[in-house]
Amino acid sequence: MTIHALPSEDAVEERCLRVIVVQGQTLFRHGMVNLLEEHGRFEVLADTGSPQHSVELVRDLEADLVIVDADLPATDAPTYIEVLSDVLGTARLLVVASHAGQAEIEAAMSTGRAGFTLKSSTADEFAGIARRVADGELYLHPEAAAALARGLAGGRNGRPAPLTARQREILRMVALGLENKQIARRLGIGVHTVKTHVSRIIRKLGVHTRTEAAVIATRRGLVDHVPVG
Repeated sequence: MTIHALPSEDAVEERCLRVIVVQGQTLFRHGMVNLLEEHGRFEVLADTGSPQHSVELVRDLEADLVIVDADLPATDAPTYIEVLSDVLGTARLLVVASHAGQAEIEAAMSTGRAGFTLKSSTADEFAGIARRVADGELYLHPEAAAALARGLAGGRNGRPAPLTARQREILRMVALGLENKQIARRLGIGVHTVKTHVSRIIRKLGVHTRTEAAVIATRRGLVDHVPVG
């Protein structure tokens, strides 16, 4: 993990975009840091290969953009992205992946302030995408957009979109009768974040209420059996 020195005020003519880089491969991570710093406007606050430490960095440092590797080893990417989104604050998120996985795409885009691109992007393309996302634009790589469209079409055809591990966790709590505030306290996240997850769960299951979602999920075995009483 590296914490980077801040530039002097005289060296900054235009406000830099403060970035945290989370990438599991050291060589690739250092290359990404160098790429960002060479393309201007970017100030890399820190970089790390640890998912656990990245959550602390994002929570403690005031970044404009967090760039995340969706292929971190021994990590469930959708769940990690959702956990990270809970501590983003005002920062925006750019997920970089080797392939367009639907669950990873949905987890990223559910934040409402993210981008998703592939590692096949050129250096110039990547720097441009990073600037656009940091400046407030939603970005979805064409291959990711196609994968997301296929997933939505599958849901309309009666095949429920897969739930992430975090969504299954929240759905189980809903099935147990917990309210959003109780779920938020148990998970250490905001009530608004829980509401967002519940809304996404309801949409994925093709139902209209949280009660219907709990019943359907239990019947389909999407969550552990919930005892009555």
